[in-house]
Amino acid sequence: MDPLTHSLSGAILSRTGFYQRFGRMATIILVAAAIIPDIDHLTLRLAGPLAYLKYHRGFTHSIIGGFVVAAIMAGIVCSIKRFREKLGWLTTFGLFLLGIYTHILLDLITSYGTQILFPFSNKRYSLDLVFIIDLYFTALMLIPLIVIRFKRKWAKAIALSSVAGIIIYLGAAYIGRTIAIESANAWAQKLGIISKRVEALPLPFSPFRWSVYIEDDKRFYQVDVDALKNSSTFNSFEKKHVPEGLNQGTDGNNIIEKVENLEIVKTYLWFARFPVVSIKKETEGYLVEYFDLRFNSLPPRRPFLLKLFLDKNGSLNHDELMFHTIK
Repeated sequence: MDPLTHSLSGAILSRTGFYQRFGRMATIILVAAAIIPDIDHLTLRLAGPLAYLKYHRGFTHSIIGGFVVAAIMAGIVCSIKRFREKLGWLTTFGLFLLGIYTHILLDLITSYGTQILFPFSNKRYSLDLVFIIDLYFTALMLIPLIVIRFKRKWAKAIALSSVAGIIIYLGAAYIGRTIAIESANAWAQKLGIISKRVEALPLPFSPFRWSVYIEDDKRFYQVDVDALKNSSTFNSFEKKHVPEGLNQGTDGNNIIEKVENLEIVKTYLWFARFPVVSIKKETEGYLVEYFDLRFNSLPPRRPFLLKLFLDKNGSLNHDELMFHTIK
């Protein structure tokens, strides 16, 4: 979820009763806590692409990590006598924990993937209900906070109504997701596609549009469903695209098998949900590209595109993980 929405979640939580009981300090702590887990975004980008893929939404976004971070932050805040006397360590810890766990929950409802069981498991969990930037979802917090500025005596009721609205919105998103999957399954059966896996992800800027991904042995099919217009479009993608010139021999497939032993590729395939790979023969060797179709709904951008530059023998010269590539 985007930083603005995370910040607003802390602010709306504070108005459900914490601000009224503990004052402005509760709001400051909840807003700060709702942002803190994303500190890994800044540090891991500096550590390089491999570390970013492995550990973003890792420790600071896990149940145990959130508990540890909340305890540390509470200790730091309560080391200042004025704050310690005003709230106490236990209350401060509880507020930080609530804000951090709210952040984790908001990330969990997106499709990026969150390692909530880290360090016991590196599985990335996602509920696939809301796109990482959803203006409607954000508005459910922003508008009530604006109203509270003018209707302070109704602050708690307005904030609780905001929380109720979010729950209803997520319920509606779940229903929309179910309908989109059923629609795509009917489309696949009509075309005789034998599916191994079917998943639906939210599209940006609308709760009514979904991308449904259908996987068979050799291809991914992307079906974009618009519930309001009762329409759909589709594309298909080869899992491994090897040009005919390379396919006549074994070069293309051998090179792909070889690069899949590289640490960066193993990590990328663990991170990606719908990975496709292509290979091109170039003057100085080969270019192998990995792309996760999960991010195919953002044209002309192709985030998380992995490029491998190989020499003529198929050995790696260098790799690039492109976070903000334009087609």
